[in-house]
Amino acid sequence: MSRELIEIEAVGDGWLVRSGDACQVFVTKFQAIEQAYMLATRRYVQTGCPTGVQVPVSGSGPVIVGTCG
Repeated sequence: MSRELIEIEAVGDGWLVRSGDACQVFVTKFQAIEQAYMLATRRYVQTGCPTGVQVPVSGSGPVIVGTCG
């Protein structure tokens, strides 16, 4: 089963958390990661589908953190 990813990206003055068509903006990267992990955990508990959080890293490609399942 493929892992569903909740994505985080820098936007303007904050950080965007994208889950499917739903988006939320947070002031700090930490807040965005925390919220994305909570979404990933909830999705895993509800569906049993493996989830994770994809976070951008400066000078590198994105990293998957906070995996569930």
